[in-house]
Order: sequence, then C-alpha cells, then structure tokens
Amino acid sequence: MPFRRLRIAYVSSPEAPNGWYRGMGPMIALAQRGHEVRQVWWPGERFREDLVAGCDVLHIHRRHDDRLWRLVRSAKAAGMGVVWDNDDDMTSVPKNNAAYKTYGGARGARVVSEVRRIVRAADLVTTPSRRLADIYTASGAERVEVVENFVRDESIDVCAAGNGDRVVVGWIAGREHHVDVEQLPIRAVLERLLAEQRNVEVVSIGVGLGIRDPRYRHRPSVRFAELDRAVAELDVGIAPLSDIAMNRARSNVKLKEYAIAGVPWLASPIGPYVGLGEKQGGRLVADGEWHSALTQLVVDRADRRALAKRAREWGRQQTISANVAQWERLLLETVARPRSEQVA
Repeated sequence: MPFRRLRIAYVSSPEAPNGWYRGMGPMIALAQRGHEVRQVWWPGERFREDLVAGCDVLHIHRRHDDRLWRLVRSAKAAGMGVVWDNDDDMTSVPKNNAAYKTYGGARGARVVSEVRRIVRAADLVTTPSRRLADIYTASGAERVEVVENFVRDESIDVCAAGNGDRVVVGWIAGREHHVDVEQLPIRAVLERLLAEQRNVEVVSIGVGLGIRDPRYRHRPSVRFAELDRAVAELDVGIAPLSDIAMNRARSNVKLKEYAIAGVPWLASPIGPYVGLGEKQGGRLVADGEWHSALTQLVVDRADRRALAKRAREWGRQQTISANVAQWERLLLETVARPRSEQVA
C-alpha cells in the first residue's frame, strides 16, 4: 500500500502525562514516520486556528468546551476528519475528589452534555479502555476504537539498578488516588511492612500516605520528563485501585511505566489491570493479600529479579514508536471514510 502523508492538526496539553500519551507522544511518532503535524493549542495561549486550515484530520484530546466545539464545526465544514480522544471517565469523579468541583453536580451535567455533543460529531472516538469505549458508544459515538497508552521511547534507556540491601517500595500516582488510600488497607499494610522489614523503604510520588516513619518519603510531584528516572529508583512498584467507576475506566500505563524500567509490580485486579500478570512482570493482588504479596517480593530477591526481567521484556514492547502504526491506521481510515460535513 503506497504511503500517504497526512496533515494532522492536534489539540492536547503537553504539561500533563495524559496529554502526552494521548496527543503529543503519538503526534511526535507520526511526524517521525513522515506525516505533517501541527499543534494548534497550548495551555494559557490562544488557538492557532490558522494552523488547522488545509489539514486532513483534527485530533483532539479531552477538550469539549464551546470554543473547541466551534473548531470542530469549522473542521467538519472544511471536510476534515475529526478524532476525539479521552482517557479518563471524569464524570464519575467521587465527591471527595478535588476534581469534583469541575466535573460534579451542575457542572458535571454540562460536561456530560458537551461530551455527548462532540462524540456524536466526531468521525472517530479513541480511548485506552474498553469501559470508556462502551460509555462513548452509549453516548452516540459512530465509531469507537481502543488504543492503549504507550510509554516514551526514551524510557528504554533508563533501567532500575537496584538499591543493594535496601528494598524501595514505591507508588507513583496522581493525588486523586487519595480515594484508594481511604478505601483500601494499603497505608496500614505499608506501615506494617516498615515495622517488620528493617531494610524496606517506602516512597510515594503524587499521592500522600500520611505514614509517620523515617523510612517513608513523599514527593508531591515529579516532572513528566523525569518520571522514568523516578521509577528506576524503585525495587517494587505498586498500583492499588479501589473498585469504583473511575478506576474501572483507567488505562494500564502505570504498569508499563514500572515495567520498562525493569521494576516488578503489584496491582489490584481492577479495570485496566485485569488479565495482566507474571508474563508482564508482576502480580495481581486482592485487597486482603497486599501484606503477603509485598512481603514475598521484599524477602525473595530471586523472585524480584525474575519478575523484573519479564517486566523489562514486556515494557520494551510498549513504547509509542513500537505501536504508533495503530494510530496511523486509524487516522488514515478516518480520512478515507465517507463522512458528513454537517454537525447539529
């Protein structure tokens, strides 16, 4: 099949990991394959609508407000394909989450209306989870495809070296995961682990655990470009999730971030993690089994090494450039398919 060079305009925030996974990362990889890509919006700056003119397709991550809607209408009128992407079910944010101010109550109802409007107009909706795909299909999307999140190619060059006799257990998670801290016994489990295993250290990046122990460290944030190095400081990575709607719609990229650095992982058998396990360098852990699972990895260095090797092998297959052909195929199909140029 002859190569067709696409002209792609895209909207995403480069400041947040999901903006990279669902926007900038795929676009950089597509540019490396010979396509022309144009970023038409930056946080705090105006839309460069002039950059959209002449493109074949408009790719949008998450935004759904009135200004974005006008851009979609303009693109459709010009005969462009429109792809809308989202990687979180923000309408199911728990009430005790800070984001509820934006996505809950009356504002949440408006978000639902805006999202429904845009998914019905889009020629293609993409999402990293089957759960979200089903939600957008029910909202009236004509076509929905699942494209997983993939990690930065640069992460291949960063690999965990180990911490000698110390074993560093880490959880890298956004602050919204305080819900999981509240609903799961993970804090108590880690406190017990620190008390029982004197060579263990615990670090959390993003979410705070409130553990009062000198061998616990909390880093409120880390720059996305430095995330892989933060992961490489760990010996074991954890990904506990409570069984709530928002978590069931998440992506599985956290385990890929651990894996590509050769860090064995433990995760809850919820949503995106179901079906993953030892072949991918980790294990799924039921709510009542965290202590035993963590103790096993802490005391058994050979077990950690075996899982770390499998994690690294799987993680190296999960880079954006190794998987960008899926994005390319979907965008080419979107441009080639007959589509309506009218939106309500």
